[in-house]
Amino acid sequence: MKSLLAVAAFVAVSSPLGVAFAQDLADDPGAAVAHRAPPAHRGFQMALRTGFAMPFGSAQKAGNGLPKTKMSDFVGGQVPFFIEIGGKPIKQLFIGGYLGLGLGPAAGDAKDVCDDLNVDCLGVSTRFGVEVQYHILPHEDLNPWVGYGIGFETASIAVKDGDEDGSLNYGGFEFARLSAGVDFRISRVFGVGPFVDFSMGTYGTYRWDAPRFPDSDGDVAETALHEWLTLGARFVFFP
Repeated sequence: MKSLLAVAAFVAVSSPLGVAFAQDLADDPGAAVAHRAPPAHRGFQMALRTGFAMPFGSAQKAGNGLPKTKMSDFVGGQVPFFIEIGGKPIKQLFIGGYLGLGLGPAAGDAKDVCDDLNVDCLGVSTRFGVEVQYHILPHEDLNPWVGYGIGFETASIAVKDGDEDGSLNYGGFEFARLSAGVDFRISRVFGVGPFVDFSMGTYGTYRWDAPRFPDSDGDVAETALHEWLTLGARFVFFP
């Protein structure tokens, strides 16, 4: 108690706010060591995500004159860039949309074909959709959250052969994007923390439109389940 009063006396002398601080100490000695988390937020919120994403499952079963295509024989691991924009009507609930782009190498059989044809290939994925997040401790420094999203996605190989370019593309429905993380609420304006998400979907259409590949497009005859597992960091504004 004596040490707390000494601290209060020093602040009182050195700062115009010291008198109020000393009064707080007299009323509640524990206030000197209590940390005040940023107040819980409602309204606009935006977040950026990045990390590493790994594909699993298959892009399609055998069909359309094409063999079964595993994701590992089409695109490899990617570095994703996500943006989430929306708002919190209540402190615990975020509702918004997401837009993502992933970049990485071609993989497996697709990479072998690109090498045989001596063309440059790059794996690209895009996705957009809507999501909700439930924030468990929105008023605390450490705020765990869980989320669910749904939308559309593509997985492509961008092909460049000299001055010609094109792509090998799958597109379809992402019916579940399950995510979880923790926001370290550094201030009222900014927070950061780890996240993990696991998405599941099916590709319903394909389009081959690339130099030195036969042109083809249509519906995927035999759809297959594929997944993406992403680990990384989330940077949130107005957490």
